[in-house]
Amino acid sequence: MLGLIIGLLILIGVESHEIASHQMARVLPEERLGSACPVELNYGPQCICDFWSYETYNIYCNASSPAELDTIQQTFDQTPIVGHYEVKISLTAPMSIPANMFSSKTAAFITFECRGDGVKLGTIDPQAFIASAGKTSAFQIMSCDLTEFDFAFLAQLRVLETIRIADCTLTTMARMPLMPHMRMIELYSPTGLREWYDPAQTPFLDTIIINAAKDTDQDTMETIVDTLLYYTNSLLRLYLVNLGLTRIPPTTRNFTSLNTIDFSENQISTLPSGSLAFTSTLNSLWLGYMPLQNIEPDAFQGNYRAALVYMVFGKLTTFPRETYELLLEQMIYASGSIDIYGNPIVCDDCHLGWLINEKRYLLTRVSGTCANGTSFDQLDSQAYDTRCQKSIGLFTKASSLLVILVLFLHLL
Repeated sequence: MLGLIIGLLILIGVESHEIASHQMARVLPEERLGSACPVELNYGPQCICDFWSYETYNIYCNASSPAELDTIQQTFDQTPIVGHYEVKISLTAPMSIPANMFSSKTAAFITFECRGDGVKLGTIDPQAFIASAGKTSAFQIMSCDLTEFDFAFLAQLRVLETIRIADCTLTTMARMPLMPHMRMIELYSPTGLREWYDPAQTPFLDTIIINAAKDTDQDTMETIVDTLLYYTNSLLRLYLVNLGLTRIPPTTRNFTSLNTIDFSENQISTLPSGSLAFTSTLNSLWLGYMPLQNIEPDAFQGNYRAALVYMVFGKLTTFPRETYELLLEQMIYASGSIDIYGNPIVCDDCHLGWLINEKRYLLTRVSGTCANGTSFDQLDSQAYDTRCQKSIGLFTKASSLLVILVLFLHLL
């Protein structure tokens, strides 16, 4: 649930608090996520306070020097509010984070953001958030240079469940401490990612998101996925999105508990036979927004009975029986379906005859449109059959004439 809340906060504009100063924030109240806190709760001059219902306080701070960071520390020392939902500190210069950053106060969600090119996040003291050790369940770092960064401070957050690292330079995550409560890690738009950390440090991780990694090639990503095989029997959700992949990493087929797999926005044009032969029971498989134009027979193997397969906005032009019939026959007995909306499917030939005429009942499991915008379920069975019969007749006549011509030439 907290992961969903964090995602929603990020989507609807946590970053809208990018302000130059406390004074500017006060003259731009429309940028607030919540209401201004009561005047007696003065978090200035480095921070602003948003108040939500149910005694929820979000604090957004800016620091351009260690002195301003000290001021923020003093602010938390003086505030009467003990429990905060989110605390976000934006740094405009490289600096380290001292012990007892929040004094005796706590935050459920902590964010550090770096503003400016190449701003390096320094060492975070192992006691920086010690008062919040039993309260902080999510930690986020944004737009920082994390080259050789030491994640050891995270060990103090004993109930931490989620880490999100966005738009950071991050070559390695090797310095990750043991975090048995960790359930999800998200890397969004990392630069220079070359290796993963020892997965035994987060033994109960169930969700991994790697999205839009810059300058990380196919071989590197496959090596990272190989490392993740530590979670063969426990990983539930794997998102490998917008990574420039040209093929499905083979070892993704070895995870036995995956229910969600996302390969959206990659550069995969062909799915060979067996490339989607997963050993787990899938709930959703995302293959959308790619130059996908060819799916070989038997590409889909395994249990897809309840799977939602999304192949939207690709370059598929056909929907052949050899690829989809057995897949749809599985789905008819459960809740599975295929969505191929936005593909330029050609419907004025006869390759859809098996679906439109012979097995029209399978249309309930397909959401698809022709290149001209006509939905599959709007294709008239009788008209389609008539047109195809004519085509078959013309083909038969042409074939007969060709045979006669060959025999005639042979006799000569």
